[in-house]
Amino acid sequence: MGCRRGMGEQGRWVAVAAALALAACAPEGTPAGGESAQTTSADNVILAAAMVNMPAGLPASELPDPAGQGAQLTVKFCGQACHGLPAPSSHSATDWPVVLRRMWLRMSSLDTAYHVAVPTAAERVVVLDYMLANALTVTEGLLPDAPGRLLFVQKCGSCHGLPDPRQHAPDDWVSVVRRMNGRMENLLRKVLSQDEMQRIVLYLEAASRS
Repeated sequence: MGCRRGMGEQGRWVAVAAALALAACAPEGTPAGGESAQTTSADNVILAAAMVNMPAGLPASELPDPAGQGAQLTVKFCGQACHGLPAPSSHSATDWPVVLRRMWLRMSSLDTAYHVAVPTAAERVVVLDYMLANALTVTEGLLPDAPGRLLFVQKCGSCHGLPDPRQHAPDDWVSVVRRMNGRMENLLRKVLSQDEMQRIVLYLEAASRS
């Protein structure tokens, strides 16, 4: 019985993920939950993408200021089992407004049968301010010229802005790079080799001291 309940819950959230993807790409004026006359190949791609395993989320206790209102609302609205709880540092301050608006539009388009809570306008302001205050710090100057710099730029700048090496202490970079490598594996089906990871970590450790 426990297994059946677990599978039912998993199936419900797979359906939510699929509905989120379709809602984001539905033509303007298409009612939520509505069906098109014909399923296109693009629809099939979207549905397949929605079922790809998302990266593991951040434990709520590891959010910056976890007891604060911003963190609490982030857990409430961004940790509803559609995907893992995102770390504020997973996007830069430039990217977060676009990411959040896209997710709020998708959430608003879902059928109420999925019981997905949608934030009010005031709550959205709090969440956005929280994400901006704790966002990824993107480097604004020249990166130190040292072994591993080019590899860091190529591998870590392909999906997001290059993080400022000084935003983490030297000893923290190894766990950060490992975590990001896991996200790459889940989302892109690509991973850094052990040699690449070591070279990037050594570069970031050195650059963070400069």
